[in-house]
Formats: sequence, structure tokens, C-alpha cells
Amino acid sequence: MFVGQHEHSLDRKGRVVLPAPFRASVADRGYVTRLDQCIGLWSHDGFASVADRWKAELEAGNISLRVFRKLMNSVSDVKLDAAGRVTLPRELLDELGFDSQVVVSGLYDRVEIWPIEKYQDDQDDEAGDELAAAITRLGL
Repeated sequence: MFVGQHEHSLDRKGRVVLPAPFRASVADRGYVTRLDQCIGLWSHDGFASVADRWKAELEAGNISLRVFRKLMNSVSDVKLDAAGRVTLPRELLDELGFDSQVVVSGLYDRVEIWPIEKYQDDQDDEAGDELAAAITRLGL
């Protein structure tokens, strides 16, 4: 399970250090693709579940083969280097407007890697109000 948020730097080669608690899950192989305004990173098993859901959507006729192909072709596999870094695809970094500072955020079954400005915008006052209501509703 991935939890917590961590600020890190992105180097010129597009590498970011993963927080130590996240590394074991993606040590052998991980998968990245674009999410809303960030990059999603899954473990091998975690992404297999995502791909299975996409395949089920194709088989149910909810998405076309063209969309399924585009989804699958947008995924890149990554491996940790000796320093605990993953290299993110340059095209994703450019497309999403990444700069040198990022937030690496755990989101239960995946990691999200955000440009820091977009992450801060996503965590605005409205999100705080929504969180307060959810905490009350969940009885936490």
C-alpha cells in the first residue's frame, strides 16, 4: 500500500528518487502512464489489475480496440536504479509541464508523481472542505 506525500527533485535526466517505503513494491519492475495532471506509477501486480480492468472494458464493448491500444501503448515500464530512482519518460514530463520540484504521493494502490505547482493547485481550499466533510461522514 502506498501512503504519504514527499517532495523531491527531478534531475535533468528525468529521474526522481522514490521514498524508501515505496521502493520494495516497484524494485523489480513498475509501470508508469499519464493520469489526470500527473504520472501514475504502479507495481507489476498493481498494474496487472489495471490492465485487466481495461481488457474487461474492451471485451464488454465499453471501449474500442483503438482506445484499448492507445491506453496500453501509453504505458512505460520502469526499474529502480541503485540510488532508488526511476527515470520518467521525457514525453510525459514535457506534456505535463514538469519542472525540477515534484511531489511523490501515495494513493493506496499506486504512486502519483506531480509537478509541485499542479499538486498544490489540486490541494486547494475546496479540497480541504471536501476532506472535512468526508472525515465527518466516515466517522474518523
